[in-house]
Amino acid sequence: MPDNFTGDITEMLIRYMDNELSEKEKPAVEKLLQENAEANERYQLLLAAKQAIRSGGLKQRVQKIHDEYIQANAKTEPAHAKVVRASSVFKTFMRIAAVFVIAVGGYGVYEYSTTNNASVFNNNFAKYELPVNRGENSTNDIDSLYNASNYAAAINAFEAKTQKDQKDYFIAGQSYLQLNNADKAIAAFEQIQNLNSTSTTKYFVEETDYYLALAFIKAGKISEAQSQLDKITSDKQHLFYNQAKNISGLKLHILKLKEK
Repeated sequence: MPDNFTGDITEMLIRYMDNELSEKEKPAVEKLLQENAEANERYQLLLAAKQAIRSGGLKQRVQKIHDEYIQANAKTEPAHAKVVRASSVFKTFMRIAAVFVIAVGGYGVYEYSTTNNASVFNNNFAKYELPVNRGENSTNDIDSLYNASNYAAAINAFEAKTQKDQKDYFIAGQSYLQLNNADKAIAAFEQIQNLNSTSTTKYFVEETDYYLALAFIKAGKISEAQSQLDKITSDKQHLFYNQAKNISGLKLHILKLKEK
């Protein structure tokens, strides 16, 4: 990446990452990240660095270096001295930088080698719990079969129905995910969106947004997943806003790289 990315632009990206920009400044940075691949790559590296620094091991190592630095200066400088030698500061900085580079490099290799569609999906998927109707008696009811984790039977019951509504498709989509059939899950969730678009009464709208994103991840369709997640995170009132926010942008970036 060109050297001009190490100055003001990098500082701006760090401030954006730490949510320190004003509402007027943010759009310009977001536009830069969308249109400039090099800036986006630098931003992803900064995110990786931040996460690496947060790891307990690196924090302890940097703290140890800091403590050694303070102790060394306490021994070598007179008690009344207030000026710290530039050479000592430079050496300390280089030691911290070395630790930082090693940690981030190792972290990046680890992240790249351990991140795949299945791992990202599994880390963010939780079975959707349907409310239990105490009056249910039919062992062939789709809801009952799903709640009993009998996913294959739930799908069979779903396919046997001649008229299907949003709830039927949602249970089918969930069951397909449990049986590792991402493409069928995507089709089911998209059918819910189609039905909701033509119906005055909407069902499972926000649930479908999130689980469709996960189905895209499971199927290796990362660009589609990112679009779904962007849709969710653009609305802080969305039922799955926090879950979508917690899906690592770095991991999605790695999945995109692995697609090539």
